[in-house]
Amino acid sequence: MTYKVAGSEWVDPLVAKAIKQSTLGGFISPDKIVEERKKIKFPEFFGPFNPEEAGKYEFLKNPDGAKNDKGHLGDPTFKNLFKPGSKVKTIDLSPNYGTEIDGIQLSELDEAGKNDLALYLETRGLAVFRNQDFREKGPAFAKKFGQHFGPLHIHPSVSYSAEESPELLVTYRPAGGPERYNAQFAGTTTTTGWHSDVSFEEYPASFSFFVALEAPETGGDTVFLDLREAYRRLSPPIQKFFESLTIIHTNYYLNQLAKLKDLDTRVNADSFAEHPLVRTHPVTGEKSLFYSKGFALRVKGLKQQESDAILSFLEDHINNNPEIQVRASHRGTNSGTIIAWDNRISIHTAVADFLQHETGPRHHFRITVVGEKPYFEEAAEEKVANGHIKSSSNGHSNGHSNGNSNGHTIASNGSNGSEN
Repeated sequence: MTYKVAGSEWVDPLVAKAIKQSTLGGFISPDKIVEERKKIKFPEFFGPFNPEEAGKYEFLKNPDGAKNDKGHLGDPTFKNLFKPGSKVKTIDLSPNYGTEIDGIQLSELDEAGKNDLALYLETRGLAVFRNQDFREKGPAFAKKFGQHFGPLHIHPSVSYSAEESPELLVTYRPAGGPERYNAQFAGTTTTTGWHSDVSFEEYPASFSFFVALEAPETGGDTVFLDLREAYRRLSPPIQKFFESLTIIHTNYYLNQLAKLKDLDTRVNADSFAEHPLVRTHPVTGEKSLFYSKGFALRVKGLKQQESDAILSFLEDHINNNPEIQVRASHRGTNSGTIIAWDNRISIHTAVADFLQHETGPRHHFRITVVGEKPYFEEAAEEKVANGHIKSSSNGHSNGHSNGNSNGHTIASNGSNGSEN
């Protein structure tokens, strides 16, 4: 059984030649960015790369990340996030993982509200917020918001970012039609690329906030997977075995792709980070698999065939288990969507199901918070069960506060009311 490392095909001369001539993954050449900026609604969130930044940065460290996690300060009733008297509608994407929320304006959260948000993401794993105003407030506001949760990540290998804001990673696919589909799928049947953000670094991401600037009315969504449940589904002997393993994560092949697309990198180095296959969450104490297909190279200390067998099992476990997956929709430009998640318990992949249709651009920026160095602690006390805080003081078990119930709003008196 041979395991295919994501991106390893990019060093094949024939594949490399095809990539140079394609628009793989929506990459556009640096000289085209100025032209594209004239076509989009929020050009300040798609800045030209400053050549002076090439090789300027080093991989970021956050040695006190576990201790300083804002979730430690969050209220388990989330009373500062779901405030009494507010009208908030929530719909769980699944019973244990992921919630869609409308009626909370993230830009208006005070410090206590942001701390509750951190704990909420650590509990539910994923939240999809509608009707947000980050894009109107500009890059400086987005950076200030993210900095509350910890140091902000600067991507070492991808040079697209907001104007003069390398902390705001930009993902972009130009407007177009079926020609994009033909280019993308000329040599592959799928664009699926499960990953936890920047798992190839010693201190990978904790939280990510993915802000939709422009998006297709349908499609182009993001699929997420609950790595806690992926761990729980394993038999006790396999859990115990996996707890002893270390995975080597790398951005080597991502750097190769950047070279093929003539993109500068902010860190002129390949990273080979060693992380436990099972990690412990610093706030909730929950165990989860830390398998990031996009960057997983091999299992440390095992023979190649043994490593391949384990990584192939993990890939199958992830790909073929819709019971632990949810789909977060962007719902077009006018929805004002922000998708937020905890990378320590989540992996995700973009969905390129819109490319054969005429659409505008798919344009997002991401605020990425640098987390702690992953670790495994066998005796950690778990404070969360099935996506909900244990023994929540408000007497509710659905992970929401102040009488909020899925599919309903929080009425002004705190009781369940129908949506207006």
